[in-house]
Amino acid sequence: GTILPLITGTLLSMAYGVELLASVSVGTALAPTSVGIALRLLGEAGVLAHDFGQAIITAAFVDDILSLILFNVLFSLKEFDVMKVVVFPIIGVTFMLIAMVGAVKFWPQVLNDWILPKIPKKRGDAKISGSDEALFLIMFLLLVVYATITHFLGTHLWGCFIAGMSFACVKPMHHPHHVWVKQTKRITTWMIRVFFSATVAFSIPVGNLLSFEAFWKGSLMGIGPCILTKVCCAPFMGDARWVIGWAMV
Repeated sequence: GTILPLITGTLLSMAYGVELLASVSVGTALAPTSVGIALRLLGEAGVLAHDFGQAIITAAFVDDILSLILFNVLFSLKEFDVMKVVVFPIIGVTFMLIAMVGAVKFWPQVLNDWILPKIPKKRGDAKISGSDEALFLIMFLLLVVYATITHFLGTHLWGCFIAGMSFACVKPMHHPHHVWVKQTKRITTWMIRVFFSATVAFSIPVGNLLSFEAFWKGSLMGIGPCILTKVCCAPFMGDARWVIGWAMV
């Protein structure tokens, strides 16, 4: 799910006449899998608890983590520095592994048994309970702390990713996600619009995008390195291999 898109995307870009570093960046951009979309689709289909559903989510998480590591290494290759290219990524990966263990062993116990039960309840018909306010504050602070730490180790995306994972096992299940979405939905909706309009929309010349050359090259890149490599990424999973492959797209 990560290696095949990276290699084929790089090779195809080089066949198009793109220089090596830019070709590697193309392959790296094709590597990630959308965990959010896969999780939502599996949940709506009611197959998240099945073996292949768990395999898809696990593979998507690993795929995203490896892709984030690749992005960091790629950004560091502009000016080769042993600390930035080797030492910092190793420290960052070690930090993520420790944070993953904390997401399973530390945060669920601390929040469910120690912190949230001690939060006093509000009087009256409050829209947001005191425990939900405390949970949101902890999630926000952990996001800032983790993102800051990994920013100095390579990219803040590592910290954002692991901070979100840290509350996946907090009970009741999916409640932290509900609390976060309820408090950030409006600002997230507007910021996504601003982000895409100010980056993707403004950075691509419309004349080049609508050209025949861009169409056939983009179609070939999308069908091959982007889709086909992920569809064929789970040949060892038996009858569910095609379901897992399409979910990884």
